[in-house]
Amino acid sequence: MFHRLFATLILTGLMGAAVVRAHDPSQHKGTPTKGEVLSIAADRIEVKTDKGVKTITVNGKTTFERGKTKTSVSGFKKGDRVAVFGTTLASGEIIAKEVLLDNSAPAAAPKHGPSQKH
Repeated sequence: MFHRLFATLILTGLMGAAVVRAHDPSQHKGTPTKGEVLSIAADRIEVKTDKGVKTITVNGKTTFERGKTKTSVSGFKKGDRVAVFGTTLASGEIIAKEVLLDNSAPAAAPKHGPSQKH
């Protein structure tokens, strides 16, 4: 009886850890398109990447996450750093499967005015 309970607790703990790791973009399959949100509409997001502006198409099958919280396209705002997983079409447009708030992006360094000393 004790062994069965112990095995169940271990298995539950492992499954819970896998769910928590799933929110980290590095734990998802494929290479994400990362960038800064320039604009948002109900069916698309414009994202500024290192390679230029990308159009991300979203639909009813697209999932959205801010940290560990599921949300919708309206849960994101201009200026957010995102990681998008999806299918890139020949046109360059991306059909999003998942849009995640990109917590791996470095925070912007504070800007110092000319009167501030280091």
